[in-house]
Amino acid sequence: MDRKLLEQLKKKVQEELVKKEIESLEYWLLELQKVYAKKHQSLPEFKADIKNFMERMKNRIQTLKTKGI
Repeated sequence: MDRKLLEQLKKKVQEELVKKEIESLEYWLLELQKVYAKKHQSLPEFKADIKNFMERMKNRIQTLKTKGI
């Protein structure tokens, strides 16, 4: 392969990876902001919402590890 073409492909792949990471982080930030914005009546209620949020993240990570995109 031509070295210049290889560099262009590498740059394009890197840009796509950064774009996807930004999209992912924006999604999870929005979800966390929803938890933060809730009017929790007690600490246990807040902790339950945080635990639920963490479980959703763990499930998503596990899905990506086993099934890919």
